[in-house]
Amino acid sequence: MKLEQRALRFASGLNALIGIVDVPERPLVRGLLVLADSRQYRTGSHRQFTLLARLLAGRGVAVMRFDRSGAGDSEGRESERSDGSDLAAAMKEFFIHVPEMKESVILAAGDATRAAALYASGDARVTGLALFNPELPPPESVSSSGNGAGASGGALRYIQRLAPKLLRRRLPALRGAAPPALPPELASAFDAYDGHILLVLGGADPAFERTARLLERRRAHCRRVEIAGADVGFSRSDWREAVAAASTSWLTSW
Repeated sequence: MKLEQRALRFASGLNALIGIVDVPERPLVRGLLVLADSRQYRTGSHRQFTLLARLLAGRGVAVMRFDRSGAGDSEGRESERSDGSDLAAAMKEFFIHVPEMKESVILAAGDATRAAALYASGDARVTGLALFNPELPPPESVSSSGNGAGASGGALRYIQRLAPKLLRRRLPALRGAAPPALPPELASAFDAYDGHILLVLGGADPAFERTARLLERRRAHCRRVEIAGADVGFSRSDWREAVAAASTSWLTSW
């Protein structure tokens, strides 16, 4: 299938954001907007988003990737991302450039989960959320309480990520911590959102597993895909291919 790749420059507030849209010759009515986390640019770790965009576009799915404020080639500061204006501006630009589209899926990686969920709950055109190794902020009601549950959850996460040896010594003590919960704003967002959800998990961080379980308990129709042995960035080609295959299958399944 013939493809066209367009470079985009569009406004989000006072900032100019840079993006790329891959448009098939005959786009399907459902597209994919990629929202990278705070540690990545539009290409993704090991060019994962670039390769996924080309694969999906070859199957008729238009894909847009962009750098959020203060990232990559876009203007602004990282602190300007929190209100969701970057995502809203990107979605508007996406539908302008692909008028054949009637709906879109948002692929959100890591800590971009929050922005994607809050936006999706208010835009009926978003019919799917593909969450790669989803990370959620700790709920204020837990972290601000005096029972220490929020502190234990945060400590466990950083220990598991940064100090495996220390983790083995501390894990028995931390297992008694209270189970986490979705932050209130995200609980409301996921309750209001009635679209499809794909959870793609890779890496050894139990924080991803806990987030996945929270979402599965709240939403009965999540599809989970685990890439056995994969690291957080899906750095090997076979891991990226497995992620791409699972994403493509899910995105075209309804």
